[in-house]
Amino acid sequence: MSRAKSSKAPAVAEAHYSGALSKVEAVIVGAIVLLFNVMVQCSGFRRGVELMPWPDGLEYAASAVNLARGRGAVLHFGGYTYPSRYTAGYPLILEFFCRSNNGHFLQLAFLSTIIATVSIFSIFILARHLFGRAAAAIAALVLALSPVFITYSLLVMSDVPTLFVTICAASMLVVAASDYAGQLQSARLAAWLMFGLFAGFSTIMRPTNATILVGLGLCVVMVPFEKRELSSLIKAGVAAAIGFAIPVAWQLHQNAINLGSPFASGYAWWVPEVYGAGGRTFSIAYLFGPTMPRNPHGNVIVYLTTLLGLDGMLGDRGDARYFLYPFAAAVFAIVGFIAIFRSGTSGARRLMWFGLGYLGALTALYCFYLFTDVAFILPGAFILFLAAGAGAALANRWMRDAIRDRSRSNRQLAGVASVIVLDVLLIVSLTTEAVARLSAPPQSSLMVESLQSIDASLPRDATIISNISLQFLDLYLGESRSYVGLNSMDPGERFTDYHLHRLYEKRAAGWTGPLPAVAFDGDQMSAAEADSLASTLEAKTPVLLLIAAPESQQYADVLKSEFDQLQAKFTIDPVSQNEAVALYRLSARK
Repeated sequence: MSRAKSSKAPAVAEAHYSGALSKVEAVIVGAIVLLFNVMVQCSGFRRGVELMPWPDGLEYAASAVNLARGRGAVLHFGGYTYPSRYTAGYPLILEFFCRSNNGHFLQLAFLSTIIATVSIFSIFILARHLFGRAAAAIAALVLALSPVFITYSLLVMSDVPTLFVTICAASMLVVAASDYAGQLQSARLAAWLMFGLFAGFSTIMRPTNATILVGLGLCVVMVPFEKRELSSLIKAGVAAAIGFAIPVAWQLHQNAINLGSPFASGYAWWVPEVYGAGGRTFSIAYLFGPTMPRNPHGNVIVYLTTLLGLDGMLGDRGDARYFLYPFAAAVFAIVGFIAIFRSGTSGARRLMWFGLGYLGALTALYCFYLFTDVAFILPGAFILFLAAGAGAALANRWMRDAIRDRSRSNRQLAGVASVIVLDVLLIVSLTTEAVARLSAPPQSSLMVESLQSIDASLPRDATIISNISLQFLDLYLGESRSYVGLNSMDPGERFTDYHLHRLYEKRAAGWTGPLPAVAFDGDQMSAAEADSLASTLEAKTPVLLLIAAPESQQYADVLKSEFDQLQAKFTIDPVSQNEAVALYRLSARK
């Protein structure tokens, strides 16, 4: 019976490509990378240079800059230092980039794009080694056209870098279990050590990535290693454990320094009512109940539809089609998993179990979490892109053989039609995403351009009163200037100060730590701050008022009231104004 006539799926090709890329492969992956980078350039880096979304991107950038300045992965603004909410794994990567760019943080958004480009190339190489050229091309293309992947490749966020580190860990797992490493014990132990290092480092980038150990355990159980000598297994386990422990131990040490305990959390420090002992960060109610931000469906529905490529049906995640990958890719991924588990090599099956175990544990954990975001599961989704590439290549190879077989059955004709439909759906989905990205006009940041202009024109010893985040001003206008918060409000607008608001909330709850000064600690201007500003003006130090344009009438009314009170005590002269900010100079009333 011919293979096309058989009802069984064809065996997965044992690719095991090695060595340098061929010219054809180099052209394929180069074209995919070029398309990705053109789409990124068309989208623009406005949100990236603004360090959005706040406060996440702002904290990552600030932690990296402070690492480069020797303070550690902390926040520093208003003259004081505070712990960051986040662990220090991603800021370590950013710090290296800052140092290589003479301490400049403005290029950090481009680092995410660089890491995303390398991730596409890494997925291509890994899929090529296991499943062949066609699977590699499809896997890399689906990843490059993933909306969540593109979006976060433009931001100073940890999601795409964590995906890259996870791909590195998966690659080391493949190497550690390969025939080559099995023949050379030192190479095998080195591969296991590197696997542990990458897995541990991904954990200090995102602590929930400790679920990667679930994937490791599952793949070892489901696809046992060929050589099962106890001493060999113990050495491999010790090497992986040592690698994993190194970055985790460093992070625990940083926690002890900045938070007072190795196991303390920056989230609990900043938002104790949510992440502290009495908070409900994880709850069974979030499985099908509403979560933040603005998710009325519950986590199970969101993540399930995302994994099936049907999340666009919910209509509330910012993309009407899909957010992670399209429905056709999800079907091909299922085909890939089934085929690999049936007839794939031991290395391929081991990687599939590793990825599924990790992705399943990660998704299950986030199903109980207060917040919902498809980007949370992006690091574990690498296995979906690999399986989609393998499944699509396998299905099309089977379709080609079935078409050539003149004795094909009606069942095979139906299968051929199904593959054609899926191919068309996949092509349409990916093309639609590419066209949407390529046709989007690039946006620049008027706020950042304004701050750069102000930085060039103001003296270095100026005192600046502002409703813009003091941490943001500290990064863009430099530490040599003094900053005073206009108020401690955070109405949730784009550039208002989350951190200053949280510090004053902590003070109201009994915290007695140091606080940056604000002009209005309530409805009325602080008498002490008014005297301080008057003294600053008497010392011939420039004092300026920098106001970000309000986005709501209610906040505009608050700013007008505060402006009027300042004007009653000081002479205020306009310096410059645009749609983003207004700059005024304060002087003593005669």
